[in-house]
Amino acid sequence: LLTAQAQPPASSQQPAMLKIANCLKPNTMGPEEDLPTLISQKDHLNVLRYVRAHQLREPNLVVNHGKILLQSKSLGDAERLASLEQICIAACDIGDLDLAESCLDSIVNPTSNNKSLIVTKQSSRYRKLLALCLEAAGNYESAGAVYDILLQDNPSNAYAAKRKYCILAAQPGKETDAMKALDEYLSKHPGDLAAWNQMAEMCLSVSDFKGAAYCYEELVLGCPLDSNIHTKLGEVYCTAGGVENAKLARKHLAQAVQLDPNNLRAWYGLVAAAEGYLEEVEKISKNKREAEDEGVEVAKELIKFGGEKLVGIYKGTKLAKVVNAVLKESSESL
Repeated sequence: LLTAQAQPPASSQQPAMLKIANCLKPNTMGPEEDLPTLISQKDHLNVLRYVRAHQLREPNLVVNHGKILLQSKSLGDAERLASLEQICIAACDIGDLDLAESCLDSIVNPTSNNKSLIVTKQSSRYRKLLALCLEAAGNYESAGAVYDILLQDNPSNAYAAKRKYCILAAQPGKETDAMKALDEYLSKHPGDLAAWNQMAEMCLSVSDFKGAAYCYEELVLGCPLDSNIHTKLGEVYCTAGGVENAKLARKHLAQAVQLDPNNLRAWYGLVAAAEGYLEEVEKISKNKREAEDEGVEVAKELIKFGGEKLVGIYKGTKLAKVVNAVLKESSESL
């Protein structure tokens, strides 16, 4: 997870890397039943398997079912180890450090005699969990030292590099260091779309619209059919200002509504981008303005077209009058 520990634990939260993961979601094999059915059947083992297979962030659910599962004497050694790791991470997520420490101790001191399942303290498997526990306890310096060891052993360890960024992002006043860490990570792992999304949000937080646009362009390359990404990119270009940026904003917002005709944010953005383009054209010299005559006509038609679509969407709702009034004002100004 890119920012799991940097945010307050909450079982209802989606993973921070979550939204972009729709483009990257792997084909996983898990229990055939759905999660509510497994919970109602009190099938503790398959509840944990389901959460793992579908990469869900449900720490309270994992802890509640995991505690009961570990009491079972029929649980196999491999499943016990996998469950201990899963419960340890979930316990860190909800701040139950005693349970996390107990799971960590059980992992390196198993009751099984199966040597193939023994995890040593020098293994990367153990060190990852140890570092997460240290993060959860607020001991960022020690956690960072563990990740440094993992990176020394394997410089291409993407997990450790991400967690180093998380440590910096979780500490107030270290936003600049966090951006540098994420930038360094992206230079080595340019295919990580979730990291590009995180970098875009960080750029926006410091009003770096040029940097945010670059990040969203990378996301568009990875998820070209995602309407929300085109919408965000269009909004960034529109906010940046300038005739050329206004054109790019119009292009991406038009693409967004084509991909998802029900994307209200994109429809509003398209109208706003067209209005912004007209305002930018008024600022340039007369000679340059003549070269934008065709673009001006296109913008005016987009405002009318977008307005009609929005009026149709809100027709019969309580907001219909407000929307009609706002869009009528926009149309009259053309």
